[in-house]
Amino acid sequence: MKRILTILLAALALCTAAAAETLSLSDMAGAEEAALTPEETEQAEEVVYWSEEGPITWPQTFTVTVAGDTTLGSTDALRKRDDCFERVAEEKGYGWFFSGLNALFGTDDLTLVNFEGTLTEETKKKEKKFNFKAPAAYADILTLGGVEAVNVANNHTLDYGEKGREDTIENLSAAGLVVSGNGQLGVFEKDGVKVGMTGYCFPYTNSKKDISKDVKALRELGCQIVIASFHWGSEYRADFTAEQRAIGRAALRAGADVVVGHHPHVVQGIEQQDGRYILYSLGNLVFGGNVDPDDRDALAARLTFTVYKDHADAPVLTLVPLRLTEMKKGTDYRPVLAEGEEAERIVRRVLKRSSGMGDFENGSWR
Repeated sequence: MKRILTILLAALALCTAAAAETLSLSDMAGAEEAALTPEETEQAEEVVYWSEEGPITWPQTFTVTVAGDTTLGSTDALRKRDDCFERVAEEKGYGWFFSGLNALFGTDDLTLVNFEGTLTEETKKKEKKFNFKAPAAYADILTLGGVEAVNVANNHTLDYGEKGREDTIENLSAAGLVVSGNGQLGVFEKDGVKVGMTGYCFPYTNSKKDISKDVKALRELGCQIVIASFHWGSEYRADFTAEQRAIGRAALRAGADVVVGHHPHVVQGIEQQDGRYILYSLGNLVFGGNVDPDDRDALAARLTFTVYKDHADAPVLTLVPLRLTEMKKGTDYRPVLAEGEEAERIVRRVLKRSSGMGDFENGSWR
């Protein structure tokens, strides 16, 4: 059973209440655990306590899949085309778009993507080159595709103003998705494991962003895992920037377990710091904003955590190379798993521009 909690950073008073709830669950532990000292508990190979779902054994394995820019719907201009995202949705149904990734997103505990666009009926839009919009029902595309959580801190969240942003968060949340970004913290819970999420978008002041308060709030809520998402970097640039590196490293120092980047729309390198990772750009995923992408490489990452009652070890990383579509020209907006030599090429492309990954050997997530 999955229980979802979404909170606002501004409502810090919730932290105390949620932390108390976490403690109350811990107090339900069996008599055997209660008799152990903190030192003995930490040394025990296996600790069992009871939650609302029943007995939970520590440590346990928890898998998170993260993937890139996801834009459901298109622009006013693109909607006039026969090959637009909306036309494919009408013809193939909402389950089509993530159907090529069922084996990946359907076998983890949590999938997190960057939701870049709006779900709104608002017509007043900002003056900019691209404004992405879709109906509220498109949130079902995500849930049908095995996505449980979304980051909304990006440069398209306000395409249709504050009303569009509010509608988007409301519609995503109503579909059962955990929403985080721009000061809103998200917490996903399953089998006693809590994953906290935060996210931010450029511009960054003096190439800095301190997320230590977010991390502290999420830890106080009992999150053993914290994921930080950043919308950053330069579009279509293969190398990550000095700003990305400074912000990513600071996020790890602040206590994030992994940093996930997006916005460049192409895959970038990875940096490893003390067993934890900065994924600088995962590229696009289901992307309705481009009817014929030039760069069709994409990346997902499977992060496997060993989780204890109050913390998690650094994750084991597996890179999962993707193709935005099986089509050679145009797109059907359906990413698929890359295979064979093509998969190896994408992994080499990523590692070529990575840092601290010299001894990394990619494993298998299957």
